Amino acid sequence: MQDLIAAKFDPPMWMGDQIRREILLGRLQGVLSHRLTLVHAPAGYGKTSLLSQWRGTLDAATTRVAWLTLERDDRDLKRFVNYLLLALRRDQAESEAKAASSDLPPRAALSAMINEIGDSGVPVVLILDDLHHAFSEAVGQFLETLVRLAPANCHFLFASRDYPWVGQSILAAEEQLLEIGPADLRFSVLETECLLTRTDRPLETLDIDTLLDRTEGWPIAVQLASLSIKRGMEAERVIDEYCGTSSDLARYLSEQVLMTLPQETRDIVARTALVDRLTGEMVDLLCDRQDGWMVLERLEQQGVFLSPVSWERREYRYHQLFAEYLRDRFERSDRAQFAAVQRRIASWLAERGQVAEAIDHAILSGDDMLVASILEDAGGWRLIPQGLQGVVVRGLAKLPVPMIRSRPRLALAQVYLQIKLGELGSARAEFDLFFAEVGEADLSVDLKTEVRVVGDTLTDYENQPVTFDDLLSREALLRKLPANDHLVLANISETLGAKYLEGGWLERALQPTLTARDHYLAIGSVYSDLFTRFLESRIKRAQGRSREAEAILRTACANITDNYGDRSDLAANCAAFKAELLFEQDMVAEARELLAWALPHMEQSDGWVDVYAAAYFTEARALAGEGAFEEACDVIARARRVAARRRLRQLEMLADICSIELQISQGAPTHAVLAAAAVVGLDPMADMMHEESPTYRPVAVAASLCRTRLRLLVGEVDLALEELQKLRDWAEQRGAGRLLIDVNILAAAGLRKKGELERSRSCFDEAVGIAMFQNIVRPFVEARQFVQACLDDSLDADAQVDRFRAQFMKSLAKSLAVYRNNVTVLGVFSEAEAEVLLYLSQGHSNKEIARLIGMSPDTVKYRLKSVFRKIGVSKRRDAVRISAERGLIPAGMQ
Repeated sequence: MQDLIAAKFDPPMWMGDQIRREILLGRLQGVLSHRLTLVHAPAGYGKTSLLSQWRGTLDAATTRVAWLTLERDDRDLKRFVNYLLLALRRDQAESEAKAASSDLPPRAALSAMINEIGDSGVPVVLILDDLHHAFSEAVGQFLETLVRLAPANCHFLFASRDYPWVGQSILAAEEQLLEIGPADLRFSVLETECLLTRTDRPLETLDIDTLLDRTEGWPIAVQLASLSIKRGMEAERVIDEYCGTSSDLARYLSEQVLMTLPQETRDIVARTALVDRLTGEMVDLLCDRQDGWMVLERLEQQGVFLSPVSWERREYRYHQLFAEYLRDRFERSDRAQFAAVQRRIASWLAERGQVAEAIDHAILSGDDMLVASILEDAGGWRLIPQGLQGVVVRGLAKLPVPMIRSRPRLALAQVYLQIKLGELGSARAEFDLFFAEVGEADLSVDLKTEVRVVGDTLTDYENQPVTFDDLLSREALLRKLPANDHLVLANISETLGAKYLEGGWLERALQPTLTARDHYLAIGSVYSDLFTRFLESRIKRAQGRSREAEAILRTACANITDNYGDRSDLAANCAAFKAELLFEQDMVAEARELLAWALPHMEQSDGWVDVYAAAYFTEARALAGEGAFEEACDVIARARRVAARRRLRQLEMLADICSIELQISQGAPTHAVLAAAAVVGLDPMADMMHEESPTYRPVAVAASLCRTRLRLLVGEVDLALEELQKLRDWAEQRGAGRLLIDVNILAAAGLRKKGELERSRSCFDEAVGIAMFQNIVRPFVEARQFVQACLDDSLDADAQVDRFRAQFMKSLAKSLAVYRNNVTVLGVFSEAEAEVLLYLSQGHSNKEIARLIGMSPDTVKYRLKSVFRKIGVSKRRDAVRISAERGLIPAGMQ
């Protein structure tokens, strides 16, 4: 013992100014109420710092503390025992302690320790730091005996990277064991903030959550990051660059972890760190062993940053920074062997259907053929509707174009990917090129079906017209396909449902939609199932069952948030459809709040005609209803640009119709609206309603309704009613309840103009009857010019209506008043004055205005004088012109 190192009896002097860990210090107060306390974690978790801080909290007068820092040389039992005895005798003179401790055999030293502890009148705490250095079978047995036989006033506190076995199972059963592990030792947000405030850098510039996420709270990594910042590195670079294989971290891991491991363990760790999740089978594969699970158990106990993913210990993972360091080190030291192991991992994962992980490892191997084979064998394009679009993106990005085009499923994957990215022109060019080069004759029956599925999907996204016979052909194809090819069956069924909806065959649309969902669920594709929910919601809305549509979207939204996030592409699509329903309930602010983020997101991501129409036209109508007519026109222009870029002719036509409808609802001059209708070709679009299978049924319906409104405005009441009857017959035949609301509103207005008040009231009542149970308000508001008189009649006549109907009618009246104020008053005119000014801007005479508002011509004249006075004019024409120039009425109405 002549080479005694006295410094081992105290904490290291280089500890410096450490972060004080108050929560853990509180837990360590339990040391004095437990027989044994174990603080175990890999290197860099602050074990020594914590023990030193806790030791400093103890009162030397009431507690006797013996500290011993252990080294590898202390594995010798005799040396270990004598050091331990010296630690307990620190209060004696050094020479006396040496003399009393030297040459004592372990058994005698054990007795001496027990007796000395027993003679102490205060609690005794024996702290052994870095026990992993000195731990051996003999040392472990000695400590187990000491823990078992020591007097009750003795408490043991061991810190180790490994998990030492010193008989703690019995102590745990008797609640005499206190453990603090890696999860407890991680830095908290508060501790990290405390450390980083010492860098003299603005704390708000540091993304603490990101730093903690990357380091997983590993104290030494956070401290090294802090040091980098002190040296002048930008905080953003610390997060992006430091948390990987930086020199400081690499040096620490090399010196403190890898070099302390036996060579065999080092090799195992290097190979097994190549995967994110470890099982015993994976260890066997990577290390050519048969005892993989036993290896994992040993590694977990050896302090190499390996921890179980769950309490069942069926999977393990390395700390991400440790794994990144090992992977980088392996690749740099032996690229050929690194690639070979990555190929082995990729093939093993692919055989077990873990395609995403297999592709990642195949890419790391640098083997293009392996990447292509795994992608193709997994189904190529089939991966995208299963929610694995990112996998396809990563795989195809690594492959040369000729290789992709030479493999049919990869070529189809490239097409499908471009479809989902909204690059429909590129998708069409790629598909046509593939079809021209390969040809159907060279394909198997299964591949021919897959080509047709992808081709039909492309056609649907391009919104190309499909005849009823085409749809019947698709139904026939479904009956010929294998019942277990769920993905193909789901794709065909979904597109069939979508096309039946577009054609107005609502009942026929529902069944294939639900069938598609069953097939998607059979293969566990949550991603594609969500599109069937969007489609089902659209069908329910068209049927006039808005509450059911809303419930479907609510479920879809929850699934999207849980699986893909609340700002994902799917979330944006769902928000567009939800906004449309909210707007129809006159919840305009809520609808616009959703569209504020969803619409810009959709313009940069995947979309199709339905979702674009819901988003753009809801936003445009909401803006117009708030008096922001120019902004509404800007939104329509954006819709047209997207339609042109993505070759969506139907969206372009719907945008034209929406533009006309907004002008009508805003009270634009009739001659101006007629001119605009002629420019966009409203009549030919409306005439498509007479066709059995028009090119675009939604366009035909919307155009027919729009033309009806124009005919009512110009006094062509009979023609309007005739067109409405055809729309009614069609809607009743197809169960299109939502369309019947619009038809009945306009029919009520037309019949009222003809003096057929009973029939008018009947139509209006039918519209209200469909709408009120679904809380559909906005169609009445949008058709304000045609609704107001009918509503007034209904309010006057309905003295004995039920309370629910009366409440709905009052809400309609309120919504109409708000709309009128938003669009025309703008804080200058009274509501009555604004109403007169609007009719004046449409070219009506005083008598006509009097009839329209139900007042006398003298009252109209009085209100016009008030308008003239407020804006300083004396002529009717000037009043309209000045009001438009000042923004008091929508531009373009003079």
